[in-house]
Amino acid sequence: MSQKYAPYGLWESPITADAIAQDSVAMVDTFVDSVTKDIYYIEQRASERGRSVLLSNNTQQEVFGTSFNACTCVYEYGGSAAMAYNGTVYSSNLTDFRVYAAKDGKISPITPEDPNRIYRYADFCVHPVHTDLLVAVLEDHIDDMPQNVRNSLCVINSTAVTVASLVCTDDARNEFYAAPIFSPSGDKLAWQFWTHPDMPWEGGQIYVADVQHESTTHTLSLSGKRLVAGQANTIGACYPLWVSNDKLLFTSDESGYANLWEHTQASTKAVLSSPVEEDFGMPPWMLRNYPFALLDEDGTKVICVAWRGGRSVLYVVDITKGTLLEIKDQSFDFVFVDHVQRLSENTFVFTGLRSNAPGAAMLCTLIGSSFVPDFQVLRSTASASSALLSEDIISLPQPITLQVAGKPLHVVYYAPKNPEYAGSSIPGERPPCVLNVHGGPTWLEDQGLSLLKQYFTSRGYAWLDVNYGGSSCYGRAYVERLKGNWGISDVNDCIEAIQSPKISSVVDTERTAIRGGSSGGYTVLAAISLDSSTASKKKFFACATSTFGISNLELFADDTHKLELRYVIKFLGGTKQEVPQVYHDRSPVYFSANIKTPLLVLQGNDDKVVPPSQSWTIIDGIIKYKGQVEAHFFDGEQHGWRMSETIKKSIEFEREWYEKNMIRSTSA
Repeated sequence: MSQKYAPYGLWESPITADAIAQDSVAMVDTFVDSVTKDIYYIEQRASERGRSVLLSNNTQQEVFGTSFNACTCVYEYGGSAAMAYNGTVYSSNLTDFRVYAAKDGKISPITPEDPNRIYRYADFCVHPVHTDLLVAVLEDHIDDMPQNVRNSLCVINSTAVTVASLVCTDDARNEFYAAPIFSPSGDKLAWQFWTHPDMPWEGGQIYVADVQHESTTHTLSLSGKRLVAGQANTIGACYPLWVSNDKLLFTSDESGYANLWEHTQASTKAVLSSPVEEDFGMPPWMLRNYPFALLDEDGTKVICVAWRGGRSVLYVVDITKGTLLEIKDQSFDFVFVDHVQRLSENTFVFTGLRSNAPGAAMLCTLIGSSFVPDFQVLRSTASASSALLSEDIISLPQPITLQVAGKPLHVVYYAPKNPEYAGSSIPGERPPCVLNVHGGPTWLEDQGLSLLKQYFTSRGYAWLDVNYGGSSCYGRAYVERLKGNWGISDVNDCIEAIQSPKISSVVDTERTAIRGGSSGGYTVLAAISLDSSTASKKKFFACATSTFGISNLELFADDTHKLELRYVIKFLGGTKQEVPQVYHDRSPVYFSANIKTPLLVLQGNDDKVVPPSQSWTIIDGIIKYKGQVEAHFFDGEQHGWRMSETIKKSIEFEREWYEKNMIRSTSA
């Protein structure tokens, strides 16, 4: 087959926005009924306006029916909307905010009617003796102002259809709870707790309390609450999991990396004999995203996910010996592993992403004393659009560690790739580049297959993900490089990345677009506007795309959702009352006159994390100073696109924007 030549960015590709949008499916969760060993999944389907569908592995059918949305808005990002115990499946329903139970085809609500949708529930655990009693995270929106939302742990009585408070204080507006879990006997409860301005991975604390059952009222109460791990603003302890009635596992970053620890009545200590300079698990932005699970009934061995070079690795950890064994096998090609749960002896399930194939719910059995893995696909997110992706069109990620001022900077490069094309028809042309900035701002851009990235690389674009200083999964010190420097160091890292010899030698730096969503959108706006940004002074980027990006930090500190309401304090060096000039000087909206870079703005009208006002104000400022801006707002969309129509339009708007501002159509 003879190959063609065409300008970079104008290659014809079989990957279309329509196909991506119609077939978009995300594997949100995979979980196991610890008694029956049945497996369940939650898929988010763009073709059904973003509905989260809860499926049984046994029947491959929906558990709750086609009108049910198995999703929760606790902490806005949700997670852990459902669980199963002894044949009963429990799930929050985003349609009416109630919790439902399903067993043997019968579906019943187990929380009271909530016509005003005031109460939100997530992260359920069933008492192992009194199985009609569930502990859950409760979020109270009686006063919907972010400053007044209250969080607590509650007890749901599924028989009486009542809810009672279990753990709550007078300071509930500043408090957060996650991961409640009973000991096997039900005599103890462990949970995670943190307060503003921490996030759970920064200052999360693990508490344990004794559980009493009040037989006359059939309720639960706690006594003897004690702190067993974590320290506010200093040590993040996450993911409590009982090994036995007397031993609790969790992760702690006391060493600078999130490693596995254990707590018993006698001591609290690291499991491994020496620290591993890898993070065991992602930061828990969403609930119940466990990175480890028991492998045996005796609780002697654990399967753990760690992160190395921006990719997942698997370890078997022997808790009794404090040793670990990496699972090295050619069949393990997953770059992102999460939602790990035990199924049976040496067998576990997880959700996994590959670089060259669609994500899937997976089952793995470890065979023999050397733990040889046998992987089985339980349910794939493969679709008509992903079926178009042959190996020879997929641009694989190339992780690169750059050195900037003696410090590492992690990026991932994707080269243009399309088997139909040998290169550009323009002599000497290097490809335009899309520089992508992740959100968080302390998240990580993973290396799983992204049809959006392949959409652009198959058209002749290069793509560069920048995991700037502040990104997760490279240790706590790397994350904390962003402290006090948001809007400065992240911007500088993006510029340094594209200018580095390893990248600038293969792309056209003068035709680089910077794009990002949420806090990544903030970095985009900061790069093209702030007086502190060299990029804004030089019009460094050819064009930019801000997807629900933050433009006004003063406003954001008051009107974002509760979880992140005070998160910016650390990134800006204080509250806006303490350092008002910093909030002003780092807010792109006040520097709209500097924006000479053509800007595309995409925003959901129902976004509670970054409200639409953040986009409107920067648009108004650019128009006032006669800059170039194009904007599109989407009804029914929140923080991230869920609906097929929006996904399609956003992709096409972005491609058209880059073609307009970066693409050379001829050799002239």
